[in-house]
Amino acid sequence: MKTPGSSPSPENNPVHELDAVNGSGDKRPGVFLERLQNPTSGNIAAINTLWRDCNLIAADDDAGRDIANCLNSGRGSVILARIKNTGNDTTIIGTVMAGHDGNNGWVHYLAVAPAARGTGLGAALLALAEDILTASGQNTCNVTVEDPTIRDFYRRFGYKTEKPVSPSKPQTPETQTDFVVMRKRLKS
Repeated sequence: MKTPGSSPSPENNPVHELDAVNGSGDKRPGVFLERLQNPTSGNIAAINTLWRDCNLIAADDDAGRDIANCLNSGRGSVILARIKNTGNDTTIIGTVMAGHDGNNGWVHYLAVAPAARGTGLGAALLALAEDILTASGQNTCNVTVEDPTIRDFYRRFGYKTEKPVSPSKPQTPETQTDFVVMRKRLKS
């Protein structure tokens, strides 16, 4: 069983370097995409911070539970985007969770650190999640979105609003918006 905070296994995680494009069109090397297989407590802490900074979870929520559920399901992947700092140190600057229930593909927790937005990283993470779902035999990809600005992001990549859903938490005074399911047909 994979549990957050457990020691990494000796197996090597697949890591791929990505040249992220910044707003001026210049390429910035040093972003690595990694499939999370054995999360450490440091990974979970960094992901908690990122998801909170991106308003994906509340201050009292813990990313570890959702990550463990995804990894233990056998039907999901968590992808991390890391940027290399000095030495061997890296910082998690992006995440995406892709999974399916046997009938529907879903993207969750697509997050890009505020300092890394506008680089194409969000689009690259979404494309990778869609590829993972396509490879697992899914024909559609769904995402649940609250923020109208984020809905616009998904629309740019072919997602259409399917239906509003009842939020699990009351609307916040800041947004006063409903959650919607957006869907995209994947290439088969």
